[in-house]
Amino acid sequence: MTILSKQPFKGIYVLFAMGATLAQMPIWILKYIFQRGRQHPTWTFKQAFGGRLLNAVLHHSTVIQMDGALTLNPGKEKDRFITIAPAQASYYAGPLASNDAVKPATIGATWYPTPPSQTADFSTAIIVLHMHGGAFVIGDGRTEASGFAANLLLQHTGATHILKPQYRLSTLPASATSNPFPAALQDVVTAYLHLVHALRVPAANIIVSGDSAGGNLAIALTRYLAEHGAQLSIPNPAACWLFSPWISPLRSDEASVVANAHFHVDYLPVSFVNWGIAAYSGLGGLALLSDPYIDALRAPFATPVPVWVNAGEVEVLYFDIKRFADEMGAVAGNRVVLDIEEAAPHDCFLVGKLNGFEGAGERTARRAGVWWEGVRKGGSG
Repeated sequence: MTILSKQPFKGIYVLFAMGATLAQMPIWILKYIFQRGRQHPTWTFKQAFGGRLLNAVLHHSTVIQMDGALTLNPGKEKDRFITIAPAQASYYAGPLASNDAVKPATIGATWYPTPPSQTADFSTAIIVLHMHGGAFVIGDGRTEASGFAANLLLQHTGATHILKPQYRLSTLPASATSNPFPAALQDVVTAYLHLVHALRVPAANIIVSGDSAGGNLAIALTRYLAEHGAQLSIPNPAACWLFSPWISPLRSDEASVVANAHFHVDYLPVSFVNWGIAAYSGLGGLALLSDPYIDALRAPFATPVPVWVNAGEVEVLYFDIKRFADEMGAVAGNRVVLDIEEAAPHDCFLVGKLNGFEGAGERTARRAGVWWEGVRKGGSG
């Protein structure tokens, strides 16, 4: 935590950042009004300007380490917001019990479009358990931040309900109570167990899904079920969707990101990535990031769950995502499909409405739905 994350310095910096950003906007306009000045030759002015503005917002949010405090109050979501108590301790085994200071906790979650009734028949429902992105440090799954992505799934994939868990966010300075790994993964398991145990949703009607850091959690959950599910009597879901998943925080250090061929095209600032890495690793330090439940590269695993992996063609994470898909697909019995959205930056599924890539988000969701329909009919998608 820096001095700029505390008042009154935080307020002063926010005013400075707003002024500096406004001062730079005429320069951005002059640069991006011409196609040759844009980050990618096929991007529109709105996409180029939106990407640069999003980069600035994320950077300044990092400098002040924007408050990630979560509440279990329903708020604007009203009856769509629920709280979920953790399951019995025995369900949190292996990596979920790797830090004695991090225990399962009660979490919040938001239903889209509406919560199912207590007597709901899930035999024909398709429930998506979706984990939001945000580098493990921002986001909450609620409507303001995640409504766009939830609506894409509802409109284009055949999903009937979306449940977005409000998993614990990691904070700095690192401490025993700063929610480092495996806090978020514990919460994801809590949400999954709520579906299969409390609501008795057939696992064959559940799709595990996630974008960016949430994609990392979706992979970790799928791995956990593959390695511990049988022993704990937790069934596997029907499928897994990964939208621009953050495959390897370990390989997202500043030098690697800056050297990435897509660094000057994508909107992700190094500062934001570093914040997420430091907070999620906690007191365990960067050595913890090599855990296969955090770093999915070079650690493929066998799973009966069909996996659909999406990447933006020009996002910083593209190369790791492609490598992950190749490694997972090479495991005997795995069914993995790599989907590429042409000329797209990181996670249009989540932020497409903010940076002019709504169409990319819609196309991506539509292809996820087509793939799922193929899986339902007995194919590989």
